[in-house]
Amino acid sequence: MALPQRKRMRLKGYDYSNAGCYFVTICTHNKKKLFGDVERLNSIGAIIDEEINNIPTYYDDVKIDKYIIMPDHVHILLKIGCDALPNDDDVIINEVLNKTEHHKLDRIVGLFKAGATRRIHQFEPDIVVWQRSFYDHIVTNKNEYNEIWNYIDTNPIRWEIKHGIDSMNI
Repeated sequence: MALPQRKRMRLKGYDYSNAGCYFVTICTHNKKKLFGDVERLNSIGAIIDEEINNIPTYYDDVKIDKYIIMPDHVHILLKIGCDALPNDDDVIINEVLNKTEHHKLDRIVGLFKAGATRRIHQFEPDIVVWQRSFYDHIVTNKNEYNEIWNYIDTNPIRWEIKHGIDSMNI
């Protein structure tokens, strides 16, 4: 009997070493609420916060534009190899003239998850932190970028509506 096919997480044929803007969602293993609540991070959530903020120190071509740490997932809006959006002229001209390869998104996320897990395991050695892989969306224009920015901003409100006020203090 054939095993079921896993859903492909990355866009087939897309070169993730291109300069671009990405919206990334990383979930905890089994959607376990590990990071505190929407108003206050616990010690694990604080590590996640530090590791997100460290990403640009490890990768000089990565900029974190916005992020939020929820009880069971993280959203990150980041740019690789550019300050503008992919459809802006300066990015297109730079890519055509320089054809620069940048750090790949899966490597950036993988090392973020590994670094955070290593630190968490120093005081919680048996915890499984992350779900396998991650979700990404390639941001292609300013309208989409603004919608994602707003989505991140309003994520705690949606959490409260979905999970109820009592779940705010996990």
